[in-house]
Amino acid sequence: MNKIKIELNRPELITEFIEICSKYDCDINIYIGKTIIDAKSTVGVFGITPGKIIKVQAMTNNESVISSFVEDMRKFEV
Repeated sequence: MNKIKIELNRPELITEFIEICSKYDCDINIYIGKTIIDAKSTVGVFGITPGKIIKVQAMTNNESVISSFVEDMRKFEV
């Protein structure tokens, strides 16, 4: 799966993003330059500078999961 560019610019969006990611059984990574953060980690995600454009990727080969994840990320996509 390709990485999706998103922006989390408000605390309520960050909370919603973490909740969405937590419903998936696969790992979901956030990429900021060479840094990788677990998208299900409250501390990790809230540590990202608000408004910074980041990339996110679900780590699975399951097409159904990927499709659902891409749809869920549309709200945050830039």
